[in-house]
Amino acid sequence: MPAVTSGHFLYATIEYNYPKRELMNRFNPFQSDENAVAPEATRFTEAHVEPWPDGKRVRIHARLTPFQKPPNLSFTIYDPHGVEAANVLIIENIDFDFVITMHIRSQIIPGEYALVGLLSYDELGTVDETRIVFSLPDETDQLK
Repeated sequence: MPAVTSGHFLYATIEYNYPKRELMNRFNPFQSDENAVAPEATRFTEAHVEPWPDGKRVRIHARLTPFQKPPNLSFTIYDPHGVEAANVLIIENIDFDFVITMHIRSQIIPGEYALVGLLSYDELGTVDETRIVFSLPDETDQLK
């Protein structure tokens, strides 16, 4: 159907040729995903870390099972000495698939960093955890 204009408004019909799963990237309380699981069965299905070249930011990619109730998410980055370098808390997350950028607040230390992701509900506590070890680019990498 072609776009129709009326006054200053534009009306258009958009058709998607994607499978239904591709369209359901987010929780919808009025139309739940047919594969949605109960809170106690909600899990991380995929997670990976992508450090930015500047060594001060880290992009987190995560995917969750479709859920019946939005979970709380917590991501914490620990430096090589086990000290918290960054954290983020997302209350009642509605996305099944998302990317966030975390900023390292402390001085960059060479070595292995760890990302710990927690998936929780107020009434159940933590229902899943993921842990990823990664390294940040050092200053010599940034100069190349």
